Amino acid sequence: MNKIVSKEHFSENVVKLEIEAPLIAKSRRAGHFVIVRVGEKGERIPLTIAGSNLEKGTITLVVQKIGVSSTKLCALNVGDEVTDVVGPLGKATHIENFGTVVCACGGVGTAPMLPIVEALKKAGNKVITVLAARTKD
Repeated sequence: MNKIVSKEHFSENVVKLEIEAPLIAKSRRAGHFVIVRVGEKGERIPLTIAGSNLEKGTITLVVQKIGVSSTKLCALNVGDEVTDVVGPLGKATHIENFGTVVCACGGVGTAPMLPIVEALKKAGNKVITVLAARTKD
């Protein structure tokens, strides 16, 4: 079980969760994701890791309420526990010094782009971001 240590509403249907997961926080790289499950009979949901805090041993997930499972996850509060968090999974984004890069994203897809932008910047790139959204919320 992984405890929720902070929760922030970005909009009515988008929630940022910071979850205890020290081993994942330590080994994740830009582009990795986790599989999350709420409840013993819950659906497995893949979510890209939007960030991590090594000192606190936490990962950050941004979740949009769309279906039953994401709604259950977003209904959890600080102190509640997520049944399963498995990861990091997937192939990390290839990062090197390319020179100048453009990163384009929109809506909830902006959150998983953040660690990629940070890694590209840390690698010495000039990073230009293009953000889009349906509404200002």
